[in-house]
Amino acid sequence: MSGYSPKCDNPHCPVCYPNWKAEEETARRKAEEDVQDCIRCWRNLQKSAEEIASDPDPIARNKRINAAYARLWWDDRRFQWAGLAAFASKQVGCGLLNAAEMIQKSNRQRDAYQRWDRNASAIEKISPYGSPRMPMQDQAMGEGATRVYQMLAMGNTALFLEVWPLHKFYEAFGLERLLRCYHLRKTISAEVKWPLKSIPFGNVWPEVRDAFSAIDRGDIKSGMEFLARHEQLNILQPAIYQDPMFVTLMRGNQFAWALNIPTGSAKEIQLTLANQCTVTGGNAAQVLFSKDPRANLADPVQRMKFVRNAADRFNELLHKPLEKYDVENSLYLIAHPR
Repeated sequence: MSGYSPKCDNPHCPVCYPNWKAEEETARRKAEEDVQDCIRCWRNLQKSAEEIASDPDPIARNKRINAAYARLWWDDRRFQWAGLAAFASKQVGCGLLNAAEMIQKSNRQRDAYQRWDRNASAIEKISPYGSPRMPMQDQAMGEGATRVYQMLAMGNTALFLEVWPLHKFYEAFGLERLLRCYHLRKTISAEVKWPLKSIPFGNVWPEVRDAFSAIDRGDIKSGMEFLARHEQLNILQPAIYQDPMFVTLMRGNQFAWALNIPTGSAKEIQLTLANQCTVTGGNAAQVLFSKDPRANLADPVQRMKFVRNAADRFNELLHKPLEKYDVENSLYLIAHPR
């Protein structure tokens, strides 16, 4: 073609690209502004999550976390993991209530004994029946319940601080920006309240990338699977399920419940897909962990099977013409606690 002269391959050629310096500077500034904007977005979302999880009472904090998860699902039904997480977190709240009751019982016995010990006469103190009852079994259960209470509260809070901002970022900015900004989340680690020492804040997890990529293309089931793996294996496994005392207590609870040992404290491990802690009768909105006394919730393989069963049941109920209204009503009540 007469008169045609293709541009040279050198992008810094002053003849072919007379404005290359200005264009590179503009591109550099734009890239830096984009980085800073990513960081600002992460900071704002993390602070919002911290505000939701700011109540010093773990039980009250749990209710706020449950509501935030449920609202995620109400705002975007693709966030099916968040709907299931609202039920799972509600079940954690049930565990907190049960542990708190055992702690209070143990404390009442100890306080009554200490008051008697301060005020009783010498004759009363030598009497074998003079002091208030303070059974060692109840005191031991109180100590164990305290550990369970602490671990459940920590895991519940840490998971929320990790996953809720990810959903909100995707909701506000979409997949492409989430993937572009994801690695920058760790830059605010010095500014955030992060309860875990075993896991650095802002890790880049492949399950997160895979989860939101699946959600974005409409593969809700795979999105739930990847987020469940992230939740259970990346966060909760090192956060609470590698604590020896917590694991021992969970195994003891499973053993006592499965064999009907009358401890007075053993509870069945289950997930109720309702706003109540338990449901009675042949209600389908219930997923059980195991009836095997040797079952171990701390084993990630066994726990992931339980989580997958719960996810499948949740999805199934959402597609049933009648049951879905019960599930939706429960999530509405969780999202709007009294």
